[in-house]
Amino acid sequence: MFMLFPFLLPIYVTLRLLLPLQLSVPVKIAASFLLFAAALKQQFFMRFGGDFFSPELPQWLIVAYGCAFSALFLLFVFTLCKDVFQIVALSARFFFPRLPRFSPTSRAAAAISALSLLLAVYGAYEAQRLPRVVEIKIPLANLPPEFENFKIALLCDLHISASRRADFARAVSERTNALSPDLILIAGDFIDGAREVRSGDVLPLAALRAPCGVLGILGNHEYYFGPDEWMSFFEEELGIKMLLNAHALISRGNAEIAVAGLADEVARRFSGREPPDVKKALWGIPAGVPIILLDHRPGAAKRNAAAGADLQLSGHTHGGMAPFLSPIVKKFNGGYLRGLYRVGAMKLYVSPGTGIWNGFLLRLFDPSEITVILLTALK
Repeated sequence: MFMLFPFLLPIYVTLRLLLPLQLSVPVKIAASFLLFAAALKQQFFMRFGGDFFSPELPQWLIVAYGCAFSALFLLFVFTLCKDVFQIVALSARFFFPRLPRFSPTSRAAAAISALSLLLAVYGAYEAQRLPRVVEIKIPLANLPPEFENFKIALLCDLHISASRRADFARAVSERTNALSPDLILIAGDFIDGAREVRSGDVLPLAALRAPCGVLGILGNHEYYFGPDEWMSFFEEELGIKMLLNAHALISRGNAEIAVAGLADEVARRFSGREPPDVKKALWGIPAGVPIILLDHRPGAAKRNAAAGADLQLSGHTHGGMAPFLSPIVKKFNGGYLRGLYRVGAMKLYVSPGTGIWNGFLLRLFDPSEITVILLTALK
C-alpha cells in the first residue's frame, strides 16, 4: 500500500488539474509523463539503489529525485485545496447565484506548479542543512542540587545515509562537542543502511565527548538493517553505551540520576527481538533517583509516566515535516509532535530530529535541531 499510494498523486493531479486546461494533447501527455516519473521515486531507488529505505546512489541524485517527489506531493495538496475551494464556491452560488464562476487557468496551474517546485527545493535544503541548536530548561521535582543546570545534548533521527555521509556526522559531532554538554543522549535512528556500507559514514560519531558519557537507544530504522550488528558497532567502535530495556546511573558527588532506554516498538515485528519493556528498564533504580527515559517514539508516554519516569526524550516524528502533514503525524504518535509536553507527573520532550530520512526529504518551516536540555529543580 505504501508503494502504491504515490501513484494516486499523479492520477489525481492529471485528472483534476491538467486535463481541464486548454493545452494541446502533446503538452498534456508530456506533463503527465513528468508527474508519473516523479511518483516512481521509490521504485527507482529500489531498482538502481538496491534498497527502499537506503538507496546507495549519489547524493545529488537522491536529493534531486526527492525534490521532484516532494513537488508532486505539494502539487497534489494544492490541487486538492483548489477542489475544496471550488466545492465551497459552487455551494455558495446555490445561495448567491450572481457570484462568479471559478475555473482554473493555465496561468494558475503554472503558478501553483512553480510554487510547488520552489517549496520542494526549500524543503530539501532545510532537510539537508546542519541542525540548529535549541536550548530548553526542564524542571524536575526531585532533582538533586548537584545536578542543577546539568547540560544534556540530545540528538535524534540522524539518519546517516547516502544523502548525509561522514561529513554530516563529523559536523554534527563538532557542533555538539562545542556545546560542552555534561551528557550526550542519542534517541535512535542513527542510520539508514547496512553496517558493511554505512559504518564509515557513522564513524565520525566516535568523536562525541561528554564527561558523563554518550548513551543511546535503537530506533526503528536500526531494526531494518541488523540491530545486533549496529548495537555492537555503536558500543565497540563509537564508544556509545546502548540501553536496550536497561538503565545507567550517572553520579555527581553523592547524588545520582538514572538514564533508561527502551527497545523500539518495531521489535515486536521481528521474531526473537526483545520488545520494549519499561519495567525491566527501570528495575533496580534506587527510590527517589530522577529517571530520564529514552524512548524513540513518543506514543507510549502515558505508560512510561505511570511506570515512574520523570522525563521522557523521544523523536521519530521529524516534527511533522510540513504544516499540512503535522496533524497526521501527530495522530499516529499518541497526539505528540514536537516540543515539551506534560504527561501526568512526567515531562516529555519530542525532538524534531537532527537529520531526516532520505525517503521524504522535506522540512517546511520545521528545522532540525541539536537540543540542549538544562535540568533544573522544580520550585
